[in-house]
Amino acid sequence: MGNDSRDEKATTHIVICLGIGALLLVLCGLAQAQQQSKVPLIGFIPLAGDPSNPGPHVQAFRQRLRELGYNEGKDIKIEYRFVVGTLDHIPALVDELLQLRVDVLVLGPQPAINAAKKSTRTIPIVMISSIDPVAAGHVVSLAHPGGNLTGFSQLGRELSAKRVELLKEIIPRMSRLGIIWDSQGPGPKVAFKEYQSAARLFNLDLQSLELSGLNPDLEGAFKALKMGRRDALIVVSNPLIRFHEKRIIEFATLERVPSMYEDSSYVEDGGLLSYAGNTTEVYRGAANYVDKILKGAKPADLPVEQPKKFDFVINLKAAKQIGLTIPPNVLARADKVIK
Repeated sequence: MGNDSRDEKATTHIVICLGIGALLLVLCGLAQAQQQSKVPLIGFIPLAGDPSNPGPHVQAFRQRLRELGYNEGKDIKIEYRFVVGTLDHIPALVDELLQLRVDVLVLGPQPAINAAKKSTRTIPIVMISSIDPVAAGHVVSLAHPGGNLTGFSQLGRELSAKRVELLKEIIPRMSRLGIIWDSQGPGPKVAFKEYQSAARLFNLDLQSLELSGLNPDLEGAFKALKMGRRDALIVVSNPLIRFHEKRIIEFATLERVPSMYEDSSYVEDGGLLSYAGNTTEVYRGAANYVDKILKGAKPADLPVEQPKKFDFVINLKAAKQIGLTIPPNVLARADKVIK
């Protein structure tokens, strides 16, 4: 009887142990399944667009994610924050996304990149920077960024001079140039210095037309441009300028002022000229980096890329409206002509 009792206890102990082991395996399996089923959350602040009209940058990003096999809302979730007008609220938009515990941040506006860089050293950031990220202190080098930030440097210093050069070819008599820009934007501040250097190179009288704040004095800037009798206008792109894009294009058309822009979307919307990196490819590239990071790549190991192609876009309809003839040799070099 004593042996039977001991055998029964041993059997019971074995059964209990096996049961506990099976339960642990089930719990581990459930935990693993929950972890595997977690849908990645992306925080996205594009340079342009709004909730009702996200624009081509967002479209390019979404399209590339679909090509990579992501079904938005099912395999991946994206929290969008759009910058409308002033830049002051951008840090708050970044904070909102960080509080949601996003897996990756994709950021276009320079103030958003600056805010995220200060706020987190762990969440991966894919930037689309309008200035040199090494000079700005965002990354150690383009080839080896280090830290939690990588992405794309969209504009090189040579582009500012190239835009001025193209205007000079189209308007050989050009001696007075206006620059409209957001004086509070970190990217435009760098850009304006570049245009100052380019103006000196081509012996041009440069007029600064500064905008700032929630309700910038557009009428004052337009009046100053008219009084200054500028031969051409360069528009430095950022969220504030984007918000007032329509009025700026309408003014340039009405006053018959040849205008150069830093993104082809302005020309698609009626502007005259643009020379810039191919932003569609840049935002598609941002989607590629998101995919790599979600699959385990570290931002520190992903080099900061620069556009491989620069597009020169001409709107012939806009040229006709202001009575400007584009020289054939310049027209022949255009990557896209809008008629």
